[in-house]
Amino acid sequence: MRFLISNVAYNRAAAYALRQAVFVEERGIPADVEFDQKDDDERLYVVAYETPDLPLATLRLEPADDGRVMRFGRVCTRKSRRGQGLGKQLLLKAEAWAQNHGYTEGLIHGEITAQAFYEHCGYVVFGGPYDEDGAPVVVMRKTF
Repeated sequence: MRFLISNVAYNRAAAYALRQAVFVEERGIPADVEFDQKDDDERLYVVAYETPDLPLATLRLEPADDGRVMRFGRVCTRKSRRGQGLGKQLLLKAEAWAQNHGYTEGLIHGEITAQAFYEHCGYVVFGGPYDEDGAPVVVMRKTF
């Protein structure tokens, strides 16, 4: 398993393809909602690759303006690989990167259906629930 944290074109394309499959095709979120202004050429994505041409999971790094909080957004795993610990590995890689770059806290706006997963990864609910794209979401954080 290889984890790449980068904004190079092929890594962004891999992240977008996973999000298209998971959020747009599976979940029915409109593409113009899923892909937003934060998806620019400078944005960093963490992508887990089984082979160079097979991305399995991704998340988007969204630094807060204060320079200490890193939001992990658009977290998803290929349907055939869910339940195998990839999401946790992906999040741990992202957290380590954030911590190595001076961030002290992770922030996630996670769907209630994923709340237990994020709690298992050490996140604590501090806000919500509220509706986002038709799903109830809670705001969770973790100090590194």
